[in-house]
Amino acid sequence: MENNTLTGFHIKSKKGDPLKIYPKKYTWHIPKSLRYLNFQPEDIVGVTGADKKNVPVLVSEVFREEVEDTGKRYKPVKTLRERAPEKSEG
Repeated sequence: MENNTLTGFHIKSKKGDPLKIYPKKYTWHIPKSLRYLNFQPEDIVGVTGADKKNVPVLVSEVFREEVEDTGKRYKPVKTLRERAPEKSEG
C-alpha cells in the first residue's frame, strides 16, 4: 500500500534571516496524482496556506491512513518543492 498522509511543520523565512520552523505539527493528504513522488521525511513540500499561497512545509513523517477507519480529512499537498539531501555512507 502506498502512503497517503504526511505530517510536517511550516517553514517561515525572510530574506537574509535563517529559516524558522514552527513547532506545531500539521497533517496533510497526499493526492493520488502525487503519490508516485514517494515523499520522505526531510523533503519540503508545498501546501495551500491560509492566504491561498503555496507555502513550504518540512515533512516529518509519511504514512498510510485509512479514511474509513479514522474519519479524518486533511487538506492536500500541492507540490514537491525540494528533496531531502541524500545521506552519504561513511
